[in-house]
Amino acid sequence: MNGAVINSTGLVTVIIAALVGSAATLLTERWMGQPQKLATVDPGILVAEHLQTIDPGMDEDAIKARSQAYAKRLDAAVTRVANKYHVVLLVKPSVITGVPDLTDEVRRQVDEQAR
Repeated sequence: MNGAVINSTGLVTVIIAALVGSAATLLTERWMGQPQKLATVDPGILVAEHLQTIDPGMDEDAIKARSQAYAKRLDAAVTRVANKYHVVLLVKPSVITGVPDLTDEVRRQVDEQAR
């Protein structure tokens, strides 16, 4: 049981780190150019959904491989959505109101890549 909690925590950390890295890169690229529109994505929801797909019987290596693949798809999806909508994506909890939420679009992109 403790191993599952540690794996989940590590998993969340890896996925959120990938998102933060993507966001920082996009922000830096966009900051240097013309003013950009902002939008949000809620990584907490996306990570929670991913964690629900992990079978409790999976071994640690399988969980790690699956989560790393998900993190790569999520990172690519964030970049594609930001480019498609010409926005800087921020983590949803950092914005109170006034910008569109593109979490559903990021989810669709991740799901498409999984097929």
